[in-house]
Order: sequence, then C-alpha cells, then structure tokens
Amino acid sequence: MKKVSLAITILVMSAGSAFSADLGVRPYTKAPAMIPVVYDWSGFYIGINGGGGSARNCWDLVADVFGDLPGAEGCHNATGGTVGGQLGYRWQTGSWVWGIEGQGNWADFSGSNTSRLFAPDFNRSRLDAFGLITGQVGYAWNNACST
Repeated sequence: MKKVSLAITILVMSAGSAFSADLGVRPYTKAPAMIPVVYDWSGFYIGINGGGGSARNCWDLVADVFGDLPGAEGCHNATGGTVGGQLGYRWQTGSWVWGIEGQGNWADFSGSNTSRLFAPDFNRSRLDAFGLITGQVGYAWNNACST
C-alpha cells in the first residue's frame, strides 16, 4: 500500500511540475496609485418646489373711533397650496460649505370668519405670493453635505 501511495504522490508532483514549466513568464505590473475622490459642492443650482400650508389668525382687540373695544373678533385658518422655484449658489472652502438662495412662490392661502362684534362683517386673510432669501452654512463629509 505504501508503494501505491508513493507512486501516486510522485506522479502528481511530476505532473504539476510539468504544467508549471509550460507557463510563460508574466511581467510584473504595479497597480496604479489610488487617487482619493474629491467632492466639491461649489456651483449654481436651480430648482422647483411645491407644497401646502396653513396659518391660524385670531383678532382679540378691535379699534374704532371711540378707542379700543376689548373683545374677541374670532379666529380662522388660512390654508392652501403653493408652487415656485429657487436659485442659489454654494461654495466650499475646505470641508465647510457656504451658500445663498433666493426663492419665489405663488400661493393660494385664504380663510375667513364672521365677526363676533360686527356680525354682518367678516374677517378675511389671503396670501397670493411670498419670497425668501436665505443663507446657508454646512459641513461636508465626503459626498454628503449637511446644510
């Protein structure tokens, strides 16, 4: 039994050597150096937005020709939808990101209630448009930015 296992071992080793001898010499190539990916949040941007809103308006004091009349005039909710756009610019210095943005929206927020002190009259709130100018400060971690 020892002779059979010895013969098989010699046969396997010689076959492996024969195949190895047939391989050509491969030239050694070094992998290129890894270049870290650098993200930059600087630049202009433009966008659109939409949504809805609600505001609660209450009147507690009424002024007339006789002076202030204490009394609640009532409350109502002004609700509706809005759509608009924004335009801005951000620049990055190191890991800090700075920006400024202007936004303009068309709106249709409205609401009304009947006056408690002057019953045939009513109080009304309406908002047709609004605009915003905002500043931004953030910190960038690789490809994520927190503003």
